[in-house]
Amino acid sequence: MEQILKKMLVATLFASFFMIILFQVTIASGETPKSSITVNSKSERDSPYNYTFVWMSDTQYYSKNYPHIYKNMVDWIAANRDYINIPYVFHTGDIVNEWNNEEQWQYADMYMKVLEKAKILYGILAGNHDLDLNSPSKYIQFSKYFGDQRFEKQPSYGGSYKDNQGHYDLISENGDDYIMVYMGWGISEDEIDWVNHVLAKYPNHIAFLSFHDYLLASGKHSPIGEEIFKNVVEPNKNVVATLSGHYYGSKTRIDEIDDNEDGKPDRKVYQMMANYQNGPEGGNGYMRLLNVKSNENKIYVNTYSPYLNAYKYDDAKSNPVKEEFVIELPK
Repeated sequence: MEQILKKMLVATLFASFFMIILFQVTIASGETPKSSITVNSKSERDSPYNYTFVWMSDTQYYSKNYPHIYKNMVDWIAANRDYINIPYVFHTGDIVNEWNNEEQWQYADMYMKVLEKAKILYGILAGNHDLDLNSPSKYIQFSKYFGDQRFEKQPSYGGSYKDNQGHYDLISENGDDYIMVYMGWGISEDEIDWVNHVLAKYPNHIAFLSFHDYLLASGKHSPIGEEIFKNVVEPNKNVVATLSGHYYGSKTRIDEIDDNEDGKPDRKVYQMMANYQNGPEGGNGYMRLLNVKSNENKIYVNTYSPYLNAYKYDDAKSNPVKEEFVIELPK
């Protein structure tokens, strides 16, 4: 028995030593150990949701330190495109952590191309980390990788403001018509005027507005967020939701707006901020799933990480509309 135990111990030590050597060789070769990709089964395609929008934000630490997580996120989206019907993806900025780090841009470029190869439409904007804020040509790197030329042939691409500093997409799915409007960092009166002009052209489309800086972690509007709310959200009756990142954590603010001034609210605007970069490994790959149930005119919002294969749940007592809630669409 003692001899058997000794042999087992030697075998275990040898196996451990072999795995360590293999891991070191893998890292030295520049390869990152692959994470498994969870693909929904075909039976899950029969769920009550007609389609699902995916929302990513503040991927900057993935581009810098954890590219395998970035890859895992887009691989999951591509792999599940047909099973849960993913027609569109949002990205609300801070694509990279340092605007002048070419390697980070190359990672982001490579991984967003995964969506393009899978023929999944998406929109993206520049956060403050994506820009040279001390230069008049601050958008130079963003334009190089995510300017007009990248999206001109995308069928949803409706038009651009200054080489994709802002743009809009037109999405129709299951009889639902959307306009997805984006505006990057550095919003002034000219940018607000452009957004209003675009929204006025499509008054019957459900409008989702994407910014980098809009809602604070406290649930209050940031200074520019307040300007956008007063001058864009309130005047445009088709605005249903805003998406933003920038600040750590997540928050949802719901405002009821009286469009016809009869003293009764006519619509709810769901203003969402989600940025998980202060979590482990740059955010553990969490992103939002906006699951649409057309016959109910509702979107069921979840927060999911394909990297962990786990959902992030609310603390119902402290914040019941933080990670999971329902958006009511206009009828």
